Amino acid sequence: MYKKNALNFTLCFAIILAAFTLIFSQKQDSIDIPTLLREVKQKSDENWRKVITEHPNYTYKWRKVWRKADKNGKTEEKSELYELFFPTKCSVKKCRIVFVLLAEDGKSLSTEKIERQRAKAGEKLERIEGDARAQPLSSNQNVPLYWMKFVYYIRRPFSAEQKIIVSIDGQEVLEKSEFSVPTRELINGRETIVLSFRPRADAVFSEETKYMPQTEGKVWIDVADKVLMRLAIWQKGTKFAETTSGYLLEHAALVRDMTRTKEGIWFPRLGRVNGLDYPNLFTEMKSDFSIENFDYHYFKTEVKTVEINNSVEN
Repeated sequence: MYKKNALNFTLCFAIILAAFTLIFSQKQDSIDIPTLLREVKQKSDENWRKVITEHPNYTYKWRKVWRKADKNGKTEEKSELYELFFPTKCSVKKCRIVFVLLAEDGKSLSTEKIERQRAKAGEKLERIEGDARAQPLSSNQNVPLYWMKFVYYIRRPFSAEQKIIVSIDGQEVLEKSEFSVPTRELINGRETIVLSFRPRADAVFSEETKYMPQTEGKVWIDVADKVLMRLAIWQKGTKFAETTSGYLLEHAALVRDMTRTKEGIWFPRLGRVNGLDYPNLFTEMKSDFSIENFDYHYFKTEVKTVEINNSVEN
């Protein structure tokens, strides 16, 4: 009898908890959306200034993934995983991020190869920082604040010229869209406000975002920090099996996502343009391309004295 009552209690508790979670995620709020978006723009600008100032004090891992269909229609996937290091100072013409390749197509390189690359990376950083013209990285407050922008570009044959063919621009979304249906959702334990949006009928978009009139989407705003932390865009009329942010990140046409470090700064976590599953949305983009930034580590020292973690996450 006791076991039966305990089982019934556990079942009831689980049902109540599930119902509460559903109600919380679908709860609509009476929110002054224009005022909220103005505050989000201000707070996101402030956050990106911190990113510009502090990013040389971070190392992180950087994964890029391509998915495309071969001539038989079979999907091929390739990936590369890097460790990134920023110089603490550099000259304008030699200011480069230093990359260390850790894995290809999910397979880790040997320890010997990684250590050889790291030794060369240290030498590169010393040369960049030791240049007589090297200056500390600028914290100029007038630099462009691209806090939700992600671009996909191609190189022209036999040329170093790059052409941007698709971009995601969160600021353009805020400025040129109509927002509605505010709800709330918990993401990684943090409360967010979710707004649905559609581009305004009179909005004029750039060449890189000319796909926008065909789309709709959602933005997620961190309630505590008032930062735009997630953006998902898809073709109008697309039906999804779920509407949670995690599901939409996997199935949307365009995605931009941020992650909050222990120091309270929101850095880019994911950018994605998926032309493979949305072939009619983009003119030139027919593959699925994403870049993921993760494993952010903060340090306040010279790069050459940092002990580099040997672990590789695939």
